[in-house]
Amino acid sequence: MKKVFVYLLVCICLSASILALGGCGIKEKAAKAVSEKIVEKALDDKVDINGDTVTVKGDNGEEATIGGGKWPDSELARKIPEFKKGNIISTMKAEDNVTISMEKVKAEDVRPYLEEIKKAYPEDSYESEADGVFMYSGSCKDNISVAMHYVSGEGALIITVTKTAQ
Repeated sequence: MKKVFVYLLVCICLSASILALGGCGIKEKAAKAVSEKIVEKALDDKVDINGDTVTVKGDNGEEATIGGGKWPDSELARKIPEFKKGNIISTMKAEDNVTISMEKVKAEDVRPYLEEIKKAYPEDSYESEADGVFMYSGSCKDNISVAMHYVSGEGALIITVTKTAQ
């Protein structure tokens, strides 16, 4: 799994660097095409770039996907209710975890959602709040854990769902 995340990091860094060199119109399209080829060669064709989504395949067949502005469509993402009150800026999903990063999230919208998460994931819970930042983590009997991190001043919410070892 660590290799997949290293591949994703390389992919993102190379794409961002090359796209930054592109201008608009034809230059931008050319820069994108070149960056995709460089990333594919750097990762031995183990990457699939589709719009704003990048999928990297590990040596053992596992996949990790990053990008997109929609709630992830995966078994783990369905283990929690969809939060619909902010803008999804990034998602990352793999076989054993999903992370959703959001912006423009209001504290009054997060509080009821947090209560839903607490009810569904009450075991081994941890909660902390200070200076407009709060965190919650908990698990359930299905070996699923959820972690939430909210920064009110930034309106940023990060939700991570993980399948833990049995």
